[in-house]
Amino acid sequence: MVEDAAPGRRRKLTGRTGLSQGEQRVLSYLVLFAAAAAHFTSLAESAPHAPRLILLDDAFAKVDEPTHGRLGRILVDLDLDFVLTSERLMGNWPEVPSLHIYECLRDPHVRGVATLHYTWNGRHRRLVSV
Repeated sequence: MVEDAAPGRRRKLTGRTGLSQGEQRVLSYLVLFAAAAAHFTSLAESAPHAPRLILLDDAFAKVDEPTHGRLGRILVDLDLDFVLTSERLMGNWPEVPSLHIYECLRDPHVRGVATLHYTWNGRHRRLVSV
């Protein structure tokens, strides 16, 4: 129990933050991105050419669409190399200046996986010919 603003009133702490699931995830991503960037920056002197790689499976699930590009921009601004997997996202957000995109296609009647390779230049997605 904790004292409320009104003297003598008490309220129970529930642990609820008042944030939606999407907002909670955005906060988690921000902490993750900042920690990864700090870690790689601390290693930069001993391994300046090492990738600053972060991998996100089912990236940005339960996060609203306008926020996807903002999170992508944060990854770019922190100079992180990233791999995002998603069944919904292509990564072609105006906030991200360039990107390689690979779409994996699977036919259940054929062995293996086919890929399509696209590039994104901040304005247009283009299929890269084989």
